[in-house]
Amino acid sequence: MKLAWGRLRRPIQNSGVLVLTINKLDGRRVLLVLADKDMTDFRLDFARLGMENEHSRKIIMRLIGLACRKTGIETRGKRLSVEALMFSEGCYFLVTVKEKRRRYVRRRLGESCFEFETAADFLNAVEAAYRQGYCLAKNAAYERSGRYYLLFDYPAVPRSLRRVFGEFALCRQGPLFSAHIREHGNLVCPRNAVATIGRFLV
Repeated sequence: MKLAWGRLRRPIQNSGVLVLTINKLDGRRVLLVLADKDMTDFRLDFARLGMENEHSRKIIMRLIGLACRKTGIETRGKRLSVEALMFSEGCYFLVTVKEKRRRYVRRRLGESCFEFETAADFLNAVEAAYRQGYCLAKNAAYERSGRYYLLFDYPAVPRSLRRVFGEFALCRQGPLFSAHIREHGNLVCPRNAVATIGRFLV
């Protein structure tokens, strides 16, 4: 069972003598032991424990807050994992504090785009590049409004290849233009277009 952390607005108030015990296992784990009387006084039913039960969720979150404050375990900006285990005289709650997962965002550093006015220019350029051994990865072919485009997923291609394409194409720069072609163009070949198309031309 995993519970999200919520700030305590008021302390837990219950009548009667509770047998609740809190044990700090290490710097990131704390064990709560609720006896049968605790479970009854808090109106907790082991069979109904879980995020979907509003009452048990609120009580457990408050208990977690109390336990972490008493043991000095910092929970701000952390993830909490809670495991519940029933035993003959009550219930254990093992609370583990974890670091939040880091999110990595892949940034597109830039692209190279070549525009061909006709299908003949496009095929001649691909054939010339393939014959000279330019089977570069991460390139795709698109068609839009009768023009053809080769997009490379990196900002710079070899200067010698630029000279080959320069005989047949215009070099387009800028991520906005490439993104426009990817969004509105018709995909001809999704990957390794020079190699995939070129081998049928020689």
